[in-house]
Amino acid sequence: MKEPLKSDGKASGRSRAGTRRQNADDPWIDRGDMLSAVKDALASDDCWAVFVVGDAGLGASSFLAQLNSAGNGRQAVMTVHGSPSLSPVPYGALSPYLSDLSVEDVTSKVAVLRALWAHLESGRKGPGPALLLVDDAHDLDTATAEMISELVQAGWAKLVATCIPRPGIPQPLLRLWHDGTAERFDIAPLTLEQGHQLCEALLEGKVLNSTSREYWQEAGGNTLLLKTLIREAQRSGDLIQRNGVWLNAGSSHVRTLELTAVVKVQLMRISADGREALNLIALAEPVDRTLVGEIAGEPAVKELLDQRLVVQSVDSEPTLRLVSPVYGEVLRRIVPAARSLQLHRELVSRMELSADKPESLLRMVSWSLDCGAEVPARLLIRAAVLACKLFESETALRIAWAVRDPELQQTARAVMARSHYNLGHYDEAAALLNVNVDAGSGLTHMVVNSLLRSATRTALGQPASAIEEDARRLRLWGEEEAAAHPAESASIRRLTARRASLVELMAYSLAGDYRRMGPGLDDLLAADASAGEPDGALTRSMALALQAERLCALGYPLQGRQLAMDAYGQVQPPDNDIFFLPEFTVVRLVACDLAAGEWAEAQQLLDGYAQTSFGSAMVSFSGASYVVMGYIALRQGKLAEALELLVTGIEALRDSDPQQMFRFCAAMAYYVAAAQGFKAEADRLRSDYEAWGERGMHLVTAFARDFLAAGEELQAGNGSGIAALHRSAEEAAQQGAGFLELNALALAMSLGDTTRLGRVQELAGSVEGAWAAALAEYSAALADGSAELYLRAGESLFAASAFQLASDAYAAALTSLDRSRNRELAAMARAGIARCNEELGHAGNEAQPDTVAPILTKRERNIVGLAATGLSDRMIADKLQISVRTVEGHLYRCYLKLGIAGRDELAAAAGLGEDPPVKAKPAPGK
Repeated sequence: MKEPLKSDGKASGRSRAGTRRQNADDPWIDRGDMLSAVKDALASDDCWAVFVVGDAGLGASSFLAQLNSAGNGRQAVMTVHGSPSLSPVPYGALSPYLSDLSVEDVTSKVAVLRALWAHLESGRKGPGPALLLVDDAHDLDTATAEMISELVQAGWAKLVATCIPRPGIPQPLLRLWHDGTAERFDIAPLTLEQGHQLCEALLEGKVLNSTSREYWQEAGGNTLLLKTLIREAQRSGDLIQRNGVWLNAGSSHVRTLELTAVVKVQLMRISADGREALNLIALAEPVDRTLVGEIAGEPAVKELLDQRLVVQSVDSEPTLRLVSPVYGEVLRRIVPAARSLQLHRELVSRMELSADKPESLLRMVSWSLDCGAEVPARLLIRAAVLACKLFESETALRIAWAVRDPELQQTARAVMARSHYNLGHYDEAAALLNVNVDAGSGLTHMVVNSLLRSATRTALGQPASAIEEDARRLRLWGEEEAAAHPAESASIRRLTARRASLVELMAYSLAGDYRRMGPGLDDLLAADASAGEPDGALTRSMALALQAERLCALGYPLQGRQLAMDAYGQVQPPDNDIFFLPEFTVVRLVACDLAAGEWAEAQQLLDGYAQTSFGSAMVSFSGASYVVMGYIALRQGKLAEALELLVTGIEALRDSDPQQMFRFCAAMAYYVAAAQGFKAEADRLRSDYEAWGERGMHLVTAFARDFLAAGEELQAGNGSGIAALHRSAEEAAQQGAGFLELNALALAMSLGDTTRLGRVQELAGSVEGAWAAALAEYSAALADGSAELYLRAGESLFAASAFQLASDAYAAALTSLDRSRNRELAAMARAGIARCNEELGHAGNEAQPDTVAPILTKRERNIVGLAATGLSDRMIADKLQISVRTVEGHLYRCYLKLGIAGRDELAAAAGLGEDPPVKAKPAPGK
């Protein structure tokens, strides 16, 4: 049980913590069932007061307004507002109800009590006590607090009062707590999920996760600050809506007078010494607590901690930082330049700038540049690299530009290139890296820039041959450099050869040349990474990640996942932060999880990555996270959810696509829109796909082409899409890429193509993972047609979370069982359909015991209807303008679904004498 603040006796009340939920009437996040919980508490006979405690800006005042508007209409309501300006005045907060009293009577407790009683009586609408709502109770004068306490103790009113933790609940009101007649609810800052919900409520639309995350972080979870930031961003044009999705359009961060005023109100209670300490922390955060105490005084530090304006780390040497980043941003703008410089000198005189505390270094370097103070070049470059790693790209550009040391210029150039890359400015990044490698600017320059240049070429859609040429030139440069420095020739050749091999491997990844990738990766991984090479850790991590990608494409995603995990766990020196190694590895790790059907693992990996020290990269990675979630929903058969996720992801990737996922996302969205019959939306998405050049690793681009071909088949239905998928499968087979071949053939199978069931079964049996294993059983069931195999396949598919495909398998089993009347197996099939419908959100759509609905798609029903009239396969193909092979495949699939042997049974089995019920289309992406 939590004791109320400022209590000097035994705690007797009851305490609860408030949670939150969406409120449709007022766009703020209320606290779960807090409103109903407070009303329930007030309705009980033993509770006469409720205290709602939370920091300023968390929505306590809005909660009171909500409680007032939710009144039952039978109870008199009286509102009181505490105010710092009235706190010295006896009964100052009650002045709106004392206007009829004379000056002499205002000082009389009895007269005041009578006036309040008269007001309560005039508003009474039924028996029972009135409801007294007190906002900012911590600002009540003592006389008002005592009067309210007496009103409650006398049974005239029940009380709901809000206050901040410090100074807390006024002492007179604490008597209600000690009497055991009060309850307390604490309001915590918004969680990330709640902040996202608030953003969507305020904007009345879909908001990118990365956008809501940015504003939530700036506001520190404070509801009022978050609202203000959102309104400010809308007015300034930083926040725009595009294709139904709200996202950041820029990074100007215009700060208006409104936001400044809100922050000043939040900070108005602190003393002059507290403000001095706050300014110092804002300018230098995170800053050592001892240093702040020396400059501003320890009482000032304690005051800020008590007011919850700053938080303290739990390190052996505790540091202080502001509870909300936006506080610091506003304070740094309003602190006079002269005072900022003075504080900077006082702090620097007591400390030494060091790279041992990265975040502190970054803030101090930025502050020093603001003040015009000198910063050693080594610290400038370290701070620039750190800002780049944390995706504070504008800060990284500013610091790197300040580097003047000739020996560090090339590293600064790499930092600026990487920062432009983070911002999606690939042309600017390429311009910085597109220097003449033959001119010679040192080994470090070549090593640092080679991988960045390859990644930038990929982002710009340049061919793999251009990257291979970079590798050739790097080897040639290494030979020339070795000849010029005989004493170091061996190490130079070794280093440049290893780096050139990595660049070549990136080119093979782009082209999907998995046969040539193998030997190159074996050579790199066989080398001893502990031999003291300066790029040993980076080389090994990248080689492991590329090997994971290769194994995934070949059909061994579980083995690949282990290698990607090893790559992610490699300890890297700080200089490697310039290259996006964590993202490079995570993309391949997620790909392995998705290929293996470990969809929950993939989602948990992204969620966990957002919480690591690399979590800032999620600003850039957010578009790819929508691709992952959309892919999972598609495989599960949740088409509406998949389309929403993928369309949102497209808008995120349109501005920044460092993982080159745009085309893959657009292709999947096109496919899903076509599967749902949304032709106009599908056409728009196809245009997006065409407008974006092909780029990125083959593992992604091959999938994009396959989903595009499947969408084309759904749109045109002329067999061209299936033919394209067959060609894709044959190309994958030439590289031994079993997983890529399986995906292409599985998509063709989902479109009614049953000409390669044997190959699908063979591939699915050899590819690792639950999804492939379940697909192997389903393809075997399609070839055999027995109810038992369909039921077994349904169970495997359900266990693999392929719910729509599992439903299709159960339904096929049910149609097959209808001939044998095996009620026990039929009951199992119906139960399976019901479970799938529940997962898919189609509860209530399961087949009824006495009727079996044909599970035909619209195209299949058309073909069946024409076949039942006696038309040949060729005649049907000509009439529908599709290929004969497509007609044959559809009919074969229909025979299996309907449990019949041939054309003679079509009309009766499909119920064509009457309008038969039609089940939804099979899930795409099987």
